[in-house]
Amino acid sequence: MSPSQHILIYAELLPNIRQVSVGCTLPTPVSTATQATVSADGRALTVAHHGSNQTIQLPEAVAPFSQLPIHNSGGTRLSWRLPLAAPLTRRALAISEEAVPWSATDLEPGSTVACRTCESTIVGAGTLNVWKDLPSENWAEMMEFWHCHKPHNHAHHNNEEHLTNRGYGASSRIAAQPGVGFVDLTSFLLADSDLVTSSISASASTNRAGNEAKVTVTTVTLHCTSCKAQLGVRSDQAPSVSIFKWQVVVKQQNQAAPESSPNLAQCVSAMLLATMARSGCSKSVLLPIKAQTDCPRDGSKSEHGSRVQDVLNIWIFNANITFSSTEASTSPINAAKVLYRTVSQEEADKMVESITSDVQEISLPSDAITTIFGLLDRSNRLVPESDRKFKEWTIGLLEKWDGKGG
Repeated sequence: MSPSQHILIYAELLPNIRQVSVGCTLPTPVSTATQATVSADGRALTVAHHGSNQTIQLPEAVAPFSQLPIHNSGGTRLSWRLPLAAPLTRRALAISEEAVPWSATDLEPGSTVACRTCESTIVGAGTLNVWKDLPSENWAEMMEFWHCHKPHNHAHHNNEEHLTNRGYGASSRIAAQPGVGFVDLTSFLLADSDLVTSSISASASTNRAGNEAKVTVTTVTLHCTSCKAQLGVRSDQAPSVSIFKWQVVVKQQNQAAPESSPNLAQCVSAMLLATMARSGCSKSVLLPIKAQTDCPRDGSKSEHGSRVQDVLNIWIFNANITFSSTEASTSPINAAKVLYRTVSQEEADKMVESITSDVQEISLPSDAITTIFGLLDRSNRLVPESDRKFKEWTIGLLEKWDGKGG
């Protein structure tokens, strides 16, 4: 189909009102020849316009229509709200119940860990005898709260040493153990000794610790020696490495196909939703792990005269949607609908450091943030043109992990 005859259809499930919302953009104005129909099984919708036909698989079966109403307003936009054919049988998940990309129970003990780009072995077969899930990020604070408020003991034990002796004070760290793969939300915590050293090269970088712009920690970025992909990081504060899930392949207990491995979008959406569940904040800024040769964080110029790059600001609009689009390679897709924009480093710092801040910061490699920005831009083109902006924000869709590779 030529670009001049392109028909775009986008459909989104609205579970609360048991409908599917459909938007369609035509290449030329609506005419009496424009038609729209729903298949007999309610699973597909077809739009015919001036000799061109476009069909979309709907995110849920709807009541069949032999002919959908067409409002001939002379414009190029069509829309419908279609009732579901039957009540939804699945319950909408709470944010705290979202599936985690690759939990410990998903992974095969003894599996190799390989670079997803070039398949170089990062951890050899039989090295990791067990996988263990790490607790959530706020586990130490929750345990402190429990000991301060447990029944029949109202004394406040705020002594950090007292908590650390129990093994879960705020200063406690989970140390990597040889032969054990600790599974975090978006990465694996591994012992240095378990890595195939010939497959990994390292370079030092710095990033901010906490909300103070002048406080930094040294982080060593780890790259595949073969294809140069950034595989993870090693902090100077712990003798362990974090390997990014989206950069590696690990054999799963029930499914070993590469397409069942979580991608970057699925990992970032899980990170955003976990941050929202933990803090109640639906807005985040994605801050890059800064290389030592990069510009200062205060917005001043480097020795080369270039300024700090803009920061990606994401606002979760709807944490749980199912959509279909004629522009997507597969449909339907589970996703989070987000609003996004770029802000200056100075504005990002002000948002995060404000006493009344409703914005959380998330650190990612610069390349990953650039990729996410590109994915969001491409996802914006999956929706009708009239629905692509909201004030200064742009609409985007981030695919979510559902345990089946998407």
